[in-house]
Amino acid sequence: MNIGWIKILGATFFELMWITGLKYAELPWEWAVTCLSIMGSSYCLITAGNTLPVGTAYSVFVGLSSIGTILVEFLGFGILPSFWQLVFMVTLIVGVIGLKLLNEQVER
Repeated sequence: MNIGWIKILGATFFELMWITGLKYAELPWEWAVTCLSIMGSSYCLITAGNTLPVGTAYSVFVGLSSIGTILVEFLGFGILPSFWQLVFMVTLIVGVIGLKLLNEQVER
């Protein structure tokens, strides 16, 4: 696996942390973790662009972050996704897989 894809996963993880932090952080240390997560997400995404096509990397990042946010709300806070959120999550997953497969064909 290309290190760029690992960085995209890291950027997504940090993204989910700071998005959750913006909504739920109250204590100073929680805000500190939120701020560090913003920096971690930015760093991972920017450096992933060194080894991956930027458009593909950003599209995958946004798709994973969107899906991850809905899953965090559901699994962590009991907020059920709507029918349309589920439909568009599936659409995003198909798009991310398509971009990954297309990127592999272009690299050959």
